[in-house]
Amino acid sequence: MPKHNLRELIEYDDRNSIPKVVVNQPGYRVVLLNIREGQHIPEHTTKEMVTVYAIRGHITFYEDNVPVVLRAGEVLCLDGGIPHRAEAHEDSSLLVIAAGNNASSEIEQLDLRRVPHPQRHPMVFAKFDALAMDEAFELINDHDPVPLNRQLDMMRPGQVEWRYITRGPEIFHIQIRRIAPPSGSEVSLTARPETQLQGIRSA
Repeated sequence: MPKHNLRELIEYDDRNSIPKVVVNQPGYRVVLLNIREGQHIPEHTTKEMVTVYAIRGHITFYEDNVPVVLRAGEVLCLDGGIPHRAEAHEDSSLLVIAAGNNASSEIEQLDLRRVPHPQRHPMVFAKFDALAMDEAFELINDHDPVPLNRQLDMMRPGQVEWRYITRGPEIFHIQIRRIAPPSGSEVSLTARPETQLQGIRSA
C-alpha cells in the first residue's frame, strides 16, 4: 500500500511547470503539477474525465476557451475529449486524477529500422509531442535505444512512460506513453540529435 507525502513533492522551476507522477496504473493516473506564477499548461486533451484538486495557489482553466477560476481547496472536473489549458496567477500545485478504461485495441507503430539515423530522434519527438494524454505508440528498433530514452527524460521531464515489450536481442519493441501534459517550453528536434544534446549518440 504505497503512501506519498505531497508536501515533499511540491517544488517549482522558473523555466518549466513540474509534473510529478504519483500513481500510474492502467485506467488510473495521479499527477501532481507544480506551476510557477505566470506559467501555463498548453492546450491538450485527455480521453477520460479528469478531476483537478488545487492544493495551493490560484489557477484559471479554459475548457473550450471558457474560463473557470480554481483556488486552493477547490475541485473541478474536466470532460474527456475537450481541449483545455491553464495558467497560474501565483505559485500553484494541482493534484490531477484521471480515471477510466483507457485500453486501446490497437496502438500505432513507429518502425525506425529503415529510417536514417539523423532523422530518428526528431521523428520520435514529433510523434510523442502529438500524443494526447495517456495515448501511446509502439517504437520498433534494431537495437536498444537507451540514448533516446535519456533524451526524452531530459527534454520531456515527467511526461514519458517508457516500457519494453520485447527487449532484443535482434529487435526491440517499446511502448512510449504520454503520462503528463506538456510544460509549454518544449523544443522540437529538427537537427541531428548529437547537435541538440552533446554526449548522447543517436538511437
